[in-house]
Amino acid sequence: MPGAPMFVGLENYAELMADSRFWNSVVVTAELIFIPVAAQVAIGLLLAMVLKEKLAGTRWMRMAFLLPAVIPPAVSGLIWKLFIVPDAGGLAWLGGLFGADMSLDLLSMPSSALAVVIVASVWTGTPFVALLFLSALESIGDDQYEAARIDGASWFQSHWHISLPELRPAIITVTVFRILEALAIFPIIFVLTGGGPAGSTEPVNYLAYVNGFEYLRVDYAATIIVSFFIVMMALCAPFLVGIARREAKEVR
Repeated sequence: MPGAPMFVGLENYAELMADSRFWNSVVVTAELIFIPVAAQVAIGLLLAMVLKEKLAGTRWMRMAFLLPAVIPPAVSGLIWKLFIVPDAGGLAWLGGLFGADMSLDLLSMPSSALAVVIVASVWTGTPFVALLFLSALESIGDDQYEAARIDGASWFQSHWHISLPELRPAIITVTVFRILEALAIFPIIFVLTGGGPAGSTEPVNYLAYVNGFEYLRVDYAATIIVSFFIVMMALCAPFLVGIARREAKEVR
């Protein structure tokens, strides 16, 4: 029989501040947010610029890019787990083509396990980012690019001086929402690594899951989530306020 409810005040928060596992999960969370989001924005922007040129085959490429975005995250995690199976997965086969030894279990080492999770996250999120940027690029008038070409601007210069300034609001918006959605990587981690090895891929939300559903410390799990929510809102609030102000000015 469970004991009677007892008010503990800030005891859970004091324990949280002294919990080294929690601080490790904060570092892992930062790595799983900022590295994949930066890569998604950079690669997605480059892909969008290439797709805008309407080269041969880009129509089919647009359809192919959607595939990772529509696959459920848990299935994506399973795909990557099968892909990197030592001596048997697709990565081992590719390594064999180039004479590389891919017999190592990448998920058994902290640094490589985190790298695999990051790559899986980038693979999952980049197509959606690229399509958003492509939609924003196609709203820019072709006459600006024509004028730049007449003035002797190269492809790179045209995008640097025209596309990037025009896309600045879209880049900020996409970055903020990708940061907010970055923790949706939970199913991939659950399938791929289970937070291991040695907590190297254990973000804050996974730590809360472990405490709540494995250790049955629901109160401590709630403390973890509330603390992380406050931090995330504090980080994202300036960007969200900026977006709201810009939208208000456009309405006026």
